[in-house]
Amino acid sequence: MKRVLIPALVTGAVALAITGATAGASGTSGHSAAKGEKIVLTKTGNLGKILRDSEGHVVYLFEKDESGESYCSGACAAVWPPLETSTAPQAGVGVQDTALGTIKRSDGDMQVTYHGHPLYYYAADASTPGKTEGEDVDQFGESWYLVGSHGRPVEPENHSGGGGY
Repeated sequence: MKRVLIPALVTGAVALAITGATAGASGTSGHSAAKGEKIVLTKTGNLGKILRDSEGHVVYLFEKDESGESYCSGACAAVWPPLETSTAPQAGVGVQDTALGTIKRSDGDMQVTYHGHPLYYYAADASTPGKTEGEDVDQFGESWYLVGSHGRPVEPENHSGGGGY
């Protein structure tokens, strides 16, 4: 069953706290903009192998996005901060180096992609590396999923479908 979350209107200091704690490569987060973001593939419970950053935070894809183009900005990007970098992203364990890339966002920042999918964090996961609260959430007009090794949404290992990992 899909979870549907209704985004709250976020303003002022609250918005800064949310985006500052989770934004991929902004200077206000725990993630570094000075180096290329390192992406790794690790096993997570029954979800199989999923993409994470070098600090263990999971990343998501937005089904509304088209290859090489992000449709998440403004309020969407406050809840789903893009994984941004100032240099080329680095492939870690299990990640295909040739599948990593970047796109230029409408605000001019560079966002990390995997198999053409722009990657994002989820604000509700910010406090705990490995947290996966954004999996299979419908928000901002489409679904959000953790990303498997082939750049497709993951499915639990006990799922009878093909899975994306």
